[in-house]
Amino acid sequence: MRIEVYLNDDATPQQTLTPPEQFELDTTQLPDGKHTLIFKAIEDNGDTSQRHMTFYVQNGPSISIHGIRNDDRLSGEIAILANAYSSNIGDEFEPVRMETPAPIPTWAWVLFLSILAWGAGYLSLEVHNRVRTPELGGLANQETSLSSPAQRAGEPEAAAAWQALGEQVYGNNCSSCHQADGSGLAGVFPPLKGNSVVLDDDPKEHILAVLEGVADKVIDGVPYASPMPGFAAMLNDEEVAAVVNHERTQWGNRAPTVTANDVTPLR
Repeated sequence: MRIEVYLNDDATPQQTLTPPEQFELDTTQLPDGKHTLIFKAIEDNGDTSQRHMTFYVQNGPSISIHGIRNDDRLSGEIAILANAYSSNIGDEFEPVRMETPAPIPTWAWVLFLSILAWGAGYLSLEVHNRVRTPELGGLANQETSLSSPAQRAGEPEAAAAWQALGEQVYGNNCSSCHQADGSGLAGVFPPLKGNSVVLDDDPKEHILAVLEGVADKVIDGVPYASPMPGFAAMLNDEEVAAVVNHERTQWGNRAPTVTANDVTPLR
């Protein structure tokens, strides 16, 4: 038995093989494009069979096309981008020759714009929150020396620890009587804004008022018959210090603040 190898429509075989046998096909001698190898097996008695193998040769430049695909249905004017590149042994490699500029896909633009919009919204929210955040009682700008434990609580680092807690405690327990703006109710509940006890450099009476409550008090010549309950059983030392600090640094009040250590001996 033998195998005759034909290329395309050649009448003369390229190779005659005694199976099994390997041979080399030199595609450098073939033009780029589609080709067919025909393998014809011939028995000693003359019986034959054939097998066709189709292949493509591309020894020339590679071609890249954007804007049109096989079997596309087209209408109107179409922008088509064509690129070609090649390399031979000994050539200096230039990656840019193989890069075909392609239009950015729509999904990439949508993703980019979504991220951009999210970033702008986040930045706007952060700026808005910073503008609305109350100043730390103006204590960072005080020119006086803060040497006692109560005064040191007025530093920005300490203020950040009690600020949110003080606002929460005041809103839950005090604002219904003294009002959210510290103005109180005339003749019923005294104001905390500008209150002499709240503004006193010595916070003792202020702390005791929160712990023990106040009754039948005359404030700035105005009698207040409605008693204020004590909060010693409801609030711990940290919460008392926080709400005292809140009252001493809000609504224009500027007084030295306190710590839980100032509350403990007065409880």
